[in-house]
Amino acid sequence: MNNCETFHDTMTSYPSDADLMAAIDMGLHPVVVHSPFRRIQFAVDVLKDIPRMMVTETQTPWCHRQLYKNNLPKEMQDAFTCCSLYITKNEINAPVLMSIFDSRINDLLSSPPPTTPLELLARIHALILYLIMRLFDGDTRSQPSSQCLFDALEISVQSILGSIYLPHPSEPLELLPLSMDSVMNFWDSWIFQESARRTVMMVFYFISIHNFVQGRPHPICDGRLGLELAWYQSAHLWNAQSAFDFAVAWTENLHFIVYNADFSGLLQDAKPDDVDLFGRMLIVTKLGIDETKAWFHARGGSL
Repeated sequence: MNNCETFHDTMTSYPSDADLMAAIDMGLHPVVVHSPFRRIQFAVDVLKDIPRMMVTETQTPWCHRQLYKNNLPKEMQDAFTCCSLYITKNEINAPVLMSIFDSRINDLLSSPPPTTPLELLARIHALILYLIMRLFDGDTRSQPSSQCLFDALEISVQSILGSIYLPHPSEPLELLPLSMDSVMNFWDSWIFQESARRTVMMVFYFISIHNFVQGRPHPICDGRLGLELAWYQSAHLWNAQSAFDFAVAWTENLHFIVYNADFSGLLQDAKPDDVDLFGRMLIVTKLGIDETKAWFHARGGSL
């Protein structure tokens, strides 16, 4: 099963008035919404909160808090500033803010290609942030201009694939180096790699959600987003904020590799506190909200 099918095999083609009203509330028009909308509502709620999360926590479920600790590329600086403005948006300042957004977006789209993997990842993160602010803004006039952002996003994702290492569940667990300096280097590399892996997954997922609420639930994969995908599902690894804490989590906690959206090992052996927000978004989409709540409850946790 390819990745397009992984998302869309959960969708049917029977719209309901409640789904339509929920999607209209998202500000996405025109919409042809379908009854499994509840499967993506959890993710939609998370996406709506991303600008605030980026500003107040300097992270997203796919961008590690420590990723830009030493170097925040300019394109992410601009996107961060726009997020700060976006969370203060009201009817009075909206025209000024949207004008600023347009200017920053045009600067990004007209700038030369990034020259380093970190700068390229920053461009992808900035594009995702701009798209979230555009699509959830509720101003239908911004919808046509969003397509150029999606186009740039797909091109950028294609460019970064060569810099990403994809782990496989069958591989033996890599042993950490003995010296703390080497552990710090390993952690720095893991932060970039895991952020990049999750970001590629998020781009596919975000585009799938957008297609779904736009009434295009079964697009034909063109090879650009039907990608081989893998990422580590471990809240302990992802939430570690120091090399020492990361090393402890790596050696003392189970962590799961989700390969091509196969959650079977995770669902069989994981505990609720193993699953971070990124994993919760994807599990709800795959299983459904009630089934996911039941999985967490059966293991002594809650969604």
